Amino acid sequence: MTCPWSVFHIDADLTLQVLHGSMAHRRRLASQLCGHRGWCALLGLGEEETVAAWLEVQLASLSSPTTVAALAAIPHHPSLLWGLWLPLVQLMQGLQKTTMWPRLGLAGVPGQGKTTLGRALAVLGQAYGFSPIVVSIDDYYLPLPTRADAMATNPFAIDRGPPGSHDLAWLNRSLDDFAASGQCCVPRFDKGLAGGRGDRSGSEQLTGDCFLLEGWLVGAQPFEAGPEDPWPNASAVEQAWCAHCGHVLRDYTSAWERLHGLALMIPQEWRHSLRWRLQAEARQRRRGKGVLSGSQLERLLRCFWASVPPYRALHPGQIAASTPAVLMGAVLDGRRRVVDVGLAGTTGWPQLPQLSSFSSSSTLSMG
Repeated sequence: MTCPWSVFHIDADLTLQVLHGSMAHRRRLASQLCGHRGWCALLGLGEEETVAAWLEVQLASLSSPTTVAALAAIPHHPSLLWGLWLPLVQLMQGLQKTTMWPRLGLAGVPGQGKTTLGRALAVLGQAYGFSPIVVSIDDYYLPLPTRADAMATNPFAIDRGPPGSHDLAWLNRSLDDFAASGQCCVPRFDKGLAGGRGDRSGSEQLTGDCFLLEGWLVGAQPFEAGPEDPWPNASAVEQAWCAHCGHVLRDYTSAWERLHGLALMIPQEWRHSLRWRLQAEARQRRRGKGVLSGSQLERLLRCFWASVPPYRALHPGQIAASTPAVLMGAVLDGRRRVVDVGLAGTTGWPQLPQLSSFSSSSTLSMG
């Protein structure tokens, strides 16, 4: 049968360990994968028998006990492996067939799990015989004194994250060096320094086959702010900051032009980002690192929306003709399960009215 349309759904019990031990469970997974038209189109699959054959090939690549154990050590729902991680691996492998040392961008809201993705891709790269480099745009934040000066007019009192807080010269140099030799030097940023404000902590020389740049504004396009931006009833200062950031994003286009494509990680509801950031700060606290307070986190999220409104700067419909091209999108629910995945413009997008919730702390419900 061909793939009908439905919500992307993978049963939680279909772990790699279970799949390797049961043909019945593999058939169930193949049926569930085939049940989503967007996933089938993204991977170029159609008939359930074709999906089943594809699945057997992937399981053979993931059969090493070391690989199974390493992936099991990364907390995740099976939908992440099959709906996001493996499609990204296939995307990278496809780029490597046509481009020496390809560079790919991955955009996702704060706290969505991009660091976890980096750990997973390191494991999967070994299983599939290539070495992806996963670099966060956060590592390219300017040193604290320079960054504080650059962000002095930010009305949200947040000095990291918005356009203008990154070392674009170093970012472009990293991308160019990797394009030339598969090697590059990247800075490192520690969010726990300076009482949670974060600061540069050194640099590292990296070597690999594919460069993945991840971050919440990766690929974001310049935009002209409208009267309802960044949200309904925003103050004049917030509106001015939004317009300013829309123009500063012009400075980032030279970096995006160095990428061969862009993947989007989209939250099912915008409010999920606050929950995820609170969880990340709790992990920082347990490690004894400096953390942001609840009010600072709220300002951080409001600053995010005011600086780079996703519906303006990242929506596939807004950037369809841009560089880099959006190659795939995946939608995650509040528990970081993939619920939709597909080619650019085919996945769901949160409703615009939800963005206004970030203009008032009373509506920042954890839900």
